[in-house]
Amino acid sequence: MIRGIRKSRKQIMQAMPKYFAPIILCVLLLAACKPAPAPPTSPTSTSLPATETLAPTLLHEQSMQLANSNAPTSLSPRRSRDLSETRIGVDFEGFERYSESTEHVYGNGFKLVRIQSLTDFWGEGNGLALFLLEEIPPEVDAVISDYLDNGVTIMLDLWIGAGLTPHGNPFQSEAENSQYLDYVSLVVSHFKGRIGYYQIWNEPGALSVSEYANLVSRTVPVIREADPEAKIIIPGMFGNWDNGIPGYGNYQRFSLDLVYLFELLNSGVAPIIDAISFHPFYDNIPSDPYYQDYPLMLQRIKDLASSHGFAGEYFAGELLWRTVTEEGWAGGPPVSKPIAAKYYTRSITMHRGLNTNVTINTFFLEPFLAPIHNLNDTLAGAEPVEIPISVDLEDSNLSQYAFVLPNGDKLIALWINDEAVEEDPGVSTTLTVQDFSANQVIGIDVFQGLEQELDFEMDDSDLLINYLLVRDYPIFIKLIGTAP
Repeated sequence: MIRGIRKSRKQIMQAMPKYFAPIILCVLLLAACKPAPAPPTSPTSTSLPATETLAPTLLHEQSMQLANSNAPTSLSPRRSRDLSETRIGVDFEGFERYSESTEHVYGNGFKLVRIQSLTDFWGEGNGLALFLLEEIPPEVDAVISDYLDNGVTIMLDLWIGAGLTPHGNPFQSEAENSQYLDYVSLVVSHFKGRIGYYQIWNEPGALSVSEYANLVSRTVPVIREADPEAKIIIPGMFGNWDNGIPGYGNYQRFSLDLVYLFELLNSGVAPIIDAISFHPFYDNIPSDPYYQDYPLMLQRIKDLASSHGFAGEYFAGELLWRTVTEEGWAGGPPVSKPIAAKYYTRSITMHRGLNTNVTINTFFLEPFLAPIHNLNDTLAGAEPVEIPISVDLEDSNLSQYAFVLPNGDKLIALWINDEAVEEDPGVSTTLTVQDFSANQVIGIDVFQGLEQELDFEMDDSDLLINYLLVRDYPIFIKLIGTAP
């Protein structure tokens, strides 16, 4: 059950004594002469697959702008195959999940699927499966083809299936190295032209930096020979779990291991690969300096990689905010599903605004995926761009990013980046887009699933949107027919 669903007003009906009938009749006749009142605004929802029909609504007014008389309308987000590229996807472990989740992917508009194992993932005792994949099962082929037919790109970890334990200390002999390279050759040759990205191992914390760099140097030529068009990703960067961090209580705080990552980028492998991946957030809270400083940290990663000749893509993966307490999970504190949805939409928007691909874990979030479906649709084809704006919000922790759409229209995303609450009435402000004009301005609220034409005015060469309500989740301002 989702908290915060708006309830309609109760109708009060009572039987009246017979001698009140003439009075009631007069009242009814007078009322009939008056215009009928407008029906109350009802909660909006998005069209979702049959298994995910529950859409979020809020208790506060749905308008995105104070004193705006334009009625909000419901968003109608599209399926994966109908969307331009978003570079937004979902993470799956093994066949048992990605094979049963095709509608989950298509129905929510994801364009990227990251798979950690083509077949089994969990072995006996709920540990990671340890087996050597010697041929590709036909049922695996069929599901991969189905994803491709529906416009979804596959990213595969070359990890589970190599017959080497992900834990412990693999790659200590030439026999183990050869076994891994044979596995890589088998998989990449089989899927030539079908799988877009291959990640070499995953979270290589059991290997020293030099051991992992050696593995990358030996694996890259094998992938290039088997499929010259495939892109190569490293390393699925892991992180550290710390106790006693303010705000986390008895839970742990996750942070990326920058020492390992920076040493790896300095090792010489950056110029020979196509993408760098890392796992940045597991239940991180906004009051944490790590959360707030993350964009600067990501820029440091990019600057270092560029200094070593890297000119490829970046992937943030496995983003997770849990909504339940799990036995044996020592991660960060769980949050409600509405708040988790806000943190997901913030992080996805931020990463795309920083020109980074992103994949998320959707554990625990179903069926509260409507905001992410709306976001996938809103950002279809969007690319980051610089737009000079100012917002009249003093002492606010505001995040803002801008995008250009394929048709030239612009998008501006805004939110207050503090701790989220389930019901946020928003803060009224004036958004100024400097030296800019537009024919029409549309507000898009991905959380509530609505859009609304916004009132705006021109002040010399600047476009002003007054009384705009900024909330603790991304709202988008679409500038249509823009100049410059």
